[in-house]
Formats: sequence, structure tokens, C-alpha cells
Amino acid sequence: NNYLFVVLIRKPINTWILSLFEDKKAIAKDASIWRDETNHKTEWFSSVSKPDETNFINYVLKNTHKEDSILDICCNQGRYLKFLFKNGYSNLFGVDIMKPAIDILQNSPEYLHGGIDAECQMAQDYLLRCRNECVDYAITYTATIELIHPNFKLFEELNRITRKGFIFAINENKQGYPRFYRYLIKKAGFKKINIYKIS
Repeated sequence: NNYLFVVLIRKPINTWILSLFEDKKAIAKDASIWRDETNHKTEWFSSVSKPDETNFINYVLKNTHKEDSILDICCNQGRYLKFLFKNGYSNLFGVDIMKPAIDILQNSPEYLHGGIDAECQMAQDYLLRCRNECVDYAITYTATIELIHPNFKLFEELNRITRKGFIFAINENKQGYPRFYRYLIKKAGFKKINIYKIS
């Protein structure tokens, strides 16, 4: 059974063993498939259109305020940033490694109006450069952080840079590096975890 294999083998390895070792080749390989549109097309991430995507962004809207600063990690061409902008948010940030996607975002009417700032960069490098408590919330939609190598102390960095917390859609038993996320989040110092199933 694949579920048992993930829970009994992959998740423990990713959570407690791979997290101890930096693997520059794996990190470079993980990042390389997202740098351009060879494997993934920007058009796949152009709008909030599927029910799960709508559930996710509606949850963000209900649990944040228009005055909050929000960082979308691995934002692609900024579908969630644009959605938030259209709903009155104006302190928005994004990062993504795919240059064609960031180019589309930076040339969008929402971006050009002001209120959104985005950079083309690997998420790990961007987060390490962030100053302490620089945003209220970080958000990301599934198939993003699950693909970041476990050696990167993601939740420790999130605890450092966010004032209020993060809202992530996670496909926790799939993607590249399934982990015991609740354990890692608590270990990083977050006090409260709300779990909401979007599908």
C-alpha cells in the first residue's frame, strides 16, 4: 500500500534524516524544473478557477485583513496576489523561480497599479534574505513547499519572518518530500495549528 510506504518510510526519512544533510545537487535539480516553461506552463497558474483554489483563497480572505502584508511563496504569475489586490489588499509580496511567470505578473495591470512587489528567485534564498517579522502572513498553494528539500528549515524561517503566521494548502502525503508537517510546525515554535480540508 502506497499510503503506508509514505507514512512509515518516506515521511520519517524526509522529516528526520534528509533534514540533516544539505544536498546541493538535489536542491538544484528540484529548482531547475521550475525555472522556465519546459515542464510547467505559466498558463496553468493564470487564474483562480478550480474549486480547491477558490476554497483556499476564500479561506485566506476570511482569516486575514486588507491591511495585512502577505507574502505568496512560489506565486507563479500571481493569481492569488491579483485576487487579493482586487479585494482591497495593497501590501502584497511574491516570489517564484520561474522568470516567465514573474515577467507576466510584473506586466499585469494589478502589479503596475502598485501594491504588489514580486521577485524572481528561489524561495529559500528569498526567505533567508527577509528581515525578521517583515510580513503578517505567508501563503502558498499546494505543490510548492512540498517540493522544497527538507534540509531547508522552512518553518523556522516562517516563524522568524511572519508576525501572525502562515496559511498553506499542503498535499501532505504526496509531491516530492512528504513530511510530518504538524511536528515540524510545532518544533519551529508555532503555538496554534488550524487544519481545514479544502477538498
